[in-house]
Amino acid sequence: MKTRNLFAATLAAVSLSASLGAFAQNATATPYRYGTQLDIAKVIAIDVPASPQCEVVTAKMTYRNSAGEVQVLAYEQLSSACSNQH
Repeated sequence: MKTRNLFAATLAAVSLSASLGAFAQNATATPYRYGTQLDIAKVIAIDVPASPQCEVVTAKMTYRNSAGEVQVLAYEQLSSACSNQH
């Protein structure tokens, strides 16, 4: 009985995670502007595009606000290739 409950809970968690990921990919990202007041209760995912060059890339953060709504925020950052340069 405990194994069945554990399996059901795991399956529900995986399903929820997959649906949040699909929602985040389809949601329109709000661009970050300096001074924007953010209401972030929990970060769900941060997606940074890979780049072989040191350049500015647009990253996306998917998060849940204090009302429980899933939001996506787009912001600019240096690619990871920049940290590898001396």
